[in-house]
Amino acid sequence: MDLEQSLRIGRRWWWLVISAAVLGGVATYLISTRITPSYEARTTLLVVQRQGEGVVQLNDLQTAERLANTFSRLVTLRPVLDRSIQDGNLPFDATGLAIRLNVTNPRGTQLLVVTARASSPELAARISNTVARAFISSNEAALTSRPGQVSVVEEALPSGSPVSQRLLLNTALGMVLFALAATVIVTVIEYLDDTVKSGEKALEQTGLPILARIEQFGRLRNAREQLQAANRPRSTIAEAYRAARTNLSYAINLGQDRRLVLITSPGLGEGKTTTTANLAIVFGLAGHRVCVVDTDLRRPTMHKVFGIDNATGLTTLLLARERDVGRLLVRSLYTNVTVLPSGPMTPNPSELLGSARMREILDGLRDRFDVVLMDSPPALVVTDASVLGMLSDGLVIVARAGKTRIG
Repeated sequence: MDLEQSLRIGRRWWWLVISAAVLGGVATYLISTRITPSYEARTTLLVVQRQGEGVVQLNDLQTAERLANTFSRLVTLRPVLDRSIQDGNLPFDATGLAIRLNVTNPRGTQLLVVTARASSPELAARISNTVARAFISSNEAALTSRPGQVSVVEEALPSGSPVSQRLLLNTALGMVLFALAATVIVTVIEYLDDTVKSGEKALEQTGLPILARIEQFGRLRNAREQLQAANRPRSTIAEAYRAARTNLSYAINLGQDRRLVLITSPGLGEGKTTTTANLAIVFGLAGHRVCVVDTDLRRPTMHKVFGIDNATGLTTLLLARERDVGRLLVRSLYTNVTVLPSGPMTPNPSELLGSARMREILDGLRDRFDVVLMDSPPALVVTDASVLGMLSDGLVIVARAGKTRIG
């Protein structure tokens, strides 16, 4: 993934990552404030080495420090915990008591600090002192096997305030974790998404020139509102269609011998009919005589866009019910634009579109108009577009960003 693609993905999904971070922070904060506060109490013990008479040597102090470190591990063993529960009548089992204890040996000292955490200050102090006394009793019972003595230096007292819940730290951590989760989700979505996102991507995949980029329309109330080039001639959409007209003219060298243009799309709902109609409008406004042929005999729509009758049309000509093409052509309300609707539905559209009669009809239209635009069914859905492609002089493929798949 290159830098440009990463920036594009960031511009597209930044709102999700930020929303996830805010949600994570709020959720973590609310959860942290509702957690039952806990209290800590500490009992400090002193560990000394049992020795005979004489002067205390440096080696004796070092040995005592090592004993303190060893004893810090003995405090949380099951025998000490079981005895603490019994002596102090504590409301836990050995496992529950162990997770509430933390025994440390401050570096360079002979001290043991037994820290207990509980939901009340009195209980925390009782746990800490009880465990300390239980360990001292356990150590005294094993005088022959343990070379150290333990005594209480400072007993635990109930604390007046709960342990800090670290609201700011928890909130920040929640924001980071939720933002990372959103980033992972976005990465997976982008990795699995094989749709065309830009003209550059379409060019990379097909090698075909890009005629124009048309922004998506807003909500339309009826089919005739698709004619943005006529309804909003000064809009950026209309200007984009004018750019497409110019680029198409140069791309296929529209002229005396090249007048038939097929417009299709890979799938349904990608804008081929809308593109065909608007291209017809801008070609007509440029002074070209334009004929729009609705060759989508399965789901015809062009008659709705231009507001004309579809009782007769292309299928009437194909079935030889009418020989004169001119009699079925409908002059639209728009400058220089004529429409040949699809006509009644037929059971065999592919065969009719590939017939000699279809070629004869197109030759007749070629002689009458400067530009003939054919709106066809989607290329990947049925074979009609492939059949018509052999009869046309140029092909326009309409792809919808975020919907048209690459594969």
